[in-house]
Amino acid sequence: MPVIKIFYAETLDGAVRNHNHAIQDGMECMMREVLHADPAKCQVVFVPSTFVTPLPIYVDMQFRATEHRQGAVIERAMDKIAAILGEMLSTGIRIRAFAIDQSTLYARDVE
Repeated sequence: MPVIKIFYAETLDGAVRNHNHAIQDGMECMMREVLHADPAKCQVVFVPSTFVTPLPIYVDMQFRATEHRQGAVIERAMDKIAAILGEMLSTGIRIRAFAIDQSTLYARDVE
């Protein structure tokens, strides 16, 4: 399930568009390798925003809570996110990570 939402200041739109495939590939690789996520369930969402504060990029990472996805693993995941975005976009980043209790998670794909 991991979902990484990347909110970025509209002024970074060109840079994000230039690097979006590399950013997405890096995020998906991190989710598979660090979080041990099922590749079919990894999601990366890019959201241009008119107002992002206090830094130009805000990352919201949500994931199913598991025994593996605890403190040190989540710290490594956030370090990887910072490294990927820092290398591609060279700007300040705020990252927040949230574990979701499996028993309260509901999901649906509608086609």
